[in-house]
Amino acid sequence: MTEMSVSLARLGERLKEENLTCIVQKDDRILTSRLRGIRPLLDWIGRGENLHGACAADRIVGKAAANLYVLMGVEGVFAEVISEGGLAVLKKYGICAEYAALTPNIINREGTGLCPMEQTVLTIDDPFAAYIALTKKAEQLRSAAQGSGGLMSEKMTNRKLAALETRKKLLETAKVIIREKGLVNTSVEEITKACGVANGTFYTYFKRKEDVVFAISHDMFREIYEEAQNYDGPFMDRLAFYMVTFSGHIERDGLKLCQEWVRNIVDPDLVENPYDKEKLRMDNESMKGMIQTGVERGELKEDTPIDALADALTDVIYGEMLCWGMSGGAYSFEERAKTFCTMFLPAIMKPYLNGNAK
Repeated sequence: MTEMSVSLARLGERLKEENLTCIVQKDDRILTSRLRGIRPLLDWIGRGENLHGACAADRIVGKAAANLYVLMGVEGVFAEVISEGGLAVLKKYGICAEYAALTPNIINREGTGLCPMEQTVLTIDDPFAAYIALTKKAEQLRSAAQGSGGLMSEKMTNRKLAALETRKKLLETAKVIIREKGLVNTSVEEITKACGVANGTFYTYFKRKEDVVFAISHDMFREIYEEAQNYDGPFMDRLAFYMVTFSGHIERDGLKLCQEWVRNIVDPDLVENPYDKEKLRMDNESMKGMIQTGVERGELKEDTPIDALADALTDVIYGEMLCWGMSGGAYSFEERAKTFCTMFLPAIMKPYLNGNAK
C-alpha cells in the first residue's frame, strides 16, 4: 500500500468515525464539514483556501465534486461512493482516486433523476467553468429555498469570482516580475504594488513568497498532461508531445524561474509546502498515466514495465531541466527534449510497442 493510499484510508476512517460529509487535509491543517453536497467545496474555494497537494475524503463524489477537487489542486481523493463520471475526471487530471463503491450516476435525493449539480456539469469539461456554473446553481437553489430572489446570489457569485481573479492577477504579475529579476530580487510589496492591492492581500492566497513559483507551474502542468492525453495521434506521438511540451513550457517561463524552482525544491528538507515536496512524485505519476493509457488502449503490451519506464523518463526530463539551468540557458531546453524523443525514445519504447502503435 502506497503512502497516498494510507493517507486516504485514514481520512476515510475519520470521515466515518466523526460522521463528516467531507474532510480535507494539507500537512497539519485539516478542514472538515457536515454540510451535504458540494457546498463545503464551494465555500473553501470561494474564500481562497490554498489546498494544493491536499488529500480529501468525501461521502459522495460525482462529476461536480470531482471538478471542484481538481480546481482545489488536491492530490488524492477517497470516496465512499463515486460516479463513473467523477472517477473519469479525477483520472484525467492525474489525481489518485480510491473508493468503496462505484456507481454510474449520482441521483437526486428523491431518486427521480440526476442530482441537479451533476446535471449542471453534464456537458462541462473545464474545472473553472464547472465552478462558475455550480456556484450560480447553488446560489439559485439557496435563494429559491429562502425566497430571497436572485440579488444575493449575484453578490455572492461576484465576490467569489473576484477572489479567484485577484489570485490569478497576483500569479500573472509575479510571473512577469520573477522572469525578469528572479525570485530573490523580487519582493512581495513589488508584486502587490504592480497589482494595485495591499500587501496583506498576498498572504490571503500564499503563505510565503516562494509559494508563488510553485503555484505558477501547478495548474499549467495539469493542463499539459490533459492536452497530451487528448493529443490526436498514436502513443509515441502523445508521449513525445508530453515531454517536449513539458520542457518547452519551462523554457518559455524563463531561465530564472526555472533556477528559482530548482533552488527551492532540490532539498526536500527545506521545502515547507507539502505539495512542493511531492512535485517530483506527481510528475512521475503523470508519466505513469501517459504509459498506462497506452497499455489500456492496446498500443503497449500488457506486461509493459510502467513504473520503471516512468521513473526513467521522468529522470530524463528532470536531468535535462537541471543541466539547462546549470548551463545558464546556453541552449534550448525544448530542442534538447525533441532530440531525445527523436533519437533515443523510440529505442527505449520499441520492446513494448504493439503492432498498432508507432
